[in-house]
Amino acid sequence: MPKTLFVEVLLDQNLARPLDYSVPEEWAHLTQTGMRVEVPLRTGVVQGTISKLKDHSQWPQVKAIVRLISSHSELSDSLWKLAQWMSRYYCAPLQRVIKLFIPPNVRRQTKEKGELFFKLTRTHAESLALCEALRKKAPAQAEVLEEILQTPKGVYATSLKAPRSAAAALVKKGILSSEKVLAGDDLLLEEEFFPTKPKKLNAEQEACLSGICSSMEKNQFAVHLIQGITGSGKTEIYLQAIQEALNQNKSAILLVPEISLTSQTIERFRSRFSQKIAILHHRRSLGERSTAWGMLKDKQAMIAVGARSAIFCPAQNLGLIIVDEEHDSSYKQHEETPCYQARDVAIMRGHLEGCPVILGSATPSIESRYNCEIGKYRLHRLTARATSATLPQLTIVDMKRALEQTGGFSHFSPQLLDAMKLRIEKGEQTLLFLNRRGFHRMQVCKGCNHILKCPHCDLALTFHKQADHLRCHLCDFIREIGRECPECQGNATLEFKGFGTEHVERSLHAVFPEVRTLRMDRDTTQQKNSHEDLFKQFRAHKADVLIGTQMIAKGFHFPSVTLVGILNADATLTIPDFRAPEQLFQLITQVAGRSGRSELPGEVILQTFLPEHPTLHLAASQDYEAFFSSQIQERREFGYPPFCHLIKLLFSSTAPQEALSAAEKAHAHILKEGLPPGAHLLPVSPAGHPKIKDSYRFQFVIKCFKVSELHASLGGVEAPRGVSMNIDVDPVSTFF
Repeated sequence: MPKTLFVEVLLDQNLARPLDYSVPEEWAHLTQTGMRVEVPLRTGVVQGTISKLKDHSQWPQVKAIVRLISSHSELSDSLWKLAQWMSRYYCAPLQRVIKLFIPPNVRRQTKEKGELFFKLTRTHAESLALCEALRKKAPAQAEVLEEILQTPKGVYATSLKAPRSAAAALVKKGILSSEKVLAGDDLLLEEEFFPTKPKKLNAEQEACLSGICSSMEKNQFAVHLIQGITGSGKTEIYLQAIQEALNQNKSAILLVPEISLTSQTIERFRSRFSQKIAILHHRRSLGERSTAWGMLKDKQAMIAVGARSAIFCPAQNLGLIIVDEEHDSSYKQHEETPCYQARDVAIMRGHLEGCPVILGSATPSIESRYNCEIGKYRLHRLTARATSATLPQLTIVDMKRALEQTGGFSHFSPQLLDAMKLRIEKGEQTLLFLNRRGFHRMQVCKGCNHILKCPHCDLALTFHKQADHLRCHLCDFIREIGRECPECQGNATLEFKGFGTEHVERSLHAVFPEVRTLRMDRDTTQQKNSHEDLFKQFRAHKADVLIGTQMIAKGFHFPSVTLVGILNADATLTIPDFRAPEQLFQLITQVAGRSGRSELPGEVILQTFLPEHPTLHLAASQDYEAFFSSQIQERREFGYPPFCHLIKLLFSSTAPQEALSAAEKAHAHILKEGLPPGAHLLPVSPAGHPKIKDSYRFQFVIKCFKVSELHASLGGVEAPRGVSMNIDVDPVSTFF
């Protein structure tokens, strides 16, 4: 009798542990780890992923699998090992980790659907005339034509801001044509690009590229940290390193921290490489991501560009991984299990694949730079800008004195106003950075000082003038503008306080009525492709000033920007978190680096109420070495990363007492199990945001030298029904 084969299957349902199933004899030789299967469960037939093959089961009665969904493993050996490592290191069920590696369309067996694509059937001039004719009779149809005239190659139905019914009406009239095309097809990137040639590298760039290519040729894992000042030509090194990978018939993955950077990156890549590029980020439709995934798996694309989740893509014969702006906090997933750090996952994937990993930043994370100091990473310094451009001159302005001069509140110091006026006259461009969106930060009662808060999050509601409502920035709760204080019922006692990017834009138009502005924040980038649209408009000089939050702070290259104004620079210093100075230094350095990147000299004006703060002065002088020295000494003294690991356990529930009780029980369990030498357990406390979406949150933090030493203790921690538990290894913040 042939031996019966058994498999462990990780179900798509939220079951933390795998279940055993037998394999019918006719499928035994086909079955592999990583294959998708259908299996019986008490509730019916469900789907899952095979996690293990074995010749026996400890259970006496085991049901057989119903069907093999896939004909091969969905994960390569290295990706399977990476998933297992992530499960162990991040204390996350393997079933949750696997979902990152197998896209939803594969899990759900959904076929790629075509998407409607609209094109003009008339000439540009005829379409323009029709647009004017329709403006009064059918404004929605005119709006559609206006959109397509801006992108004459055509647009997807999902990209239209105007109603789709208006586009359908234009198709009936024969003004537009429509066809179903596969999402992710080359139509997405059908813009014309001027081919560019590799630039001549300076000595520092050449030495850096040589070290990376040497690792690639030897199929050798190594982490290369490029610490280059803003504008020093890190991207050119990426491009030439990727070309070397392609020459060796190897693929490459580039991670970027913000979706807003993707369009600029794609433009540079499309103008340099003739090969297809797979783009992966959450703003793309499921079909587009599925197509990109398939292109990589079938070797139709050898270059992958995307946000943090792109690190899980099935790039074949991987030769290079690049993590641009490696210090950026958006590489960390912290909202759900597994709470992974994409930069660290990239390094582990490079180790498993035997390929080099490039980390690039003008302001590397303290941990990455320290790894260079102890020899784990190789450090490459780029100390000069790649072109003839020089670093911008940065001036710190004391806003207390500035407000005394203006005789009242103003967003803009006299120095900043004079500098903006000069740029407008010269036809140069300005960036204004404020890391807070909306019009006013809060609405407060003058009588009793009550702040109007979100009923679900206990957070002050932000006033958005364009939408004319108050909004919660945690759960998106909306309410009408308050006319009466809900606390003291006082009439006409409510006033607004604080300001955001909307208010700055309105104030700027009051000072310079003719100024052309664009605003880039979460409110203006809700639509698909809105990042790309705003980027292209500003680059085409359709605005004099770009006002924005941190999404304008990094990576953008605008040759005409010669002035950057940083408003309220010291806001993050009030956050009680050990990383606050590092994040402020990085943010200022990055946003300052947007100025003077071409032949024109740049200037940065940093407005602050704390002009003597050492972090601001170090950022003003762009002195990363001095900043690193001060921070590493401080962290060594207080025992913070990189001299330890942090593990944050967060418990949340709609019943505050239940969340607190669960946190205290888990805390007591870990204490009872015993901590490894040198580990320290901090007390239970409310989270930085103690209430989000009607859930009350309590947390505690563990300091330890090795995460693995706590795996057994953490494995025994379970949250009761009604309480959600989140284990965050190496959290970006211990506060939120």
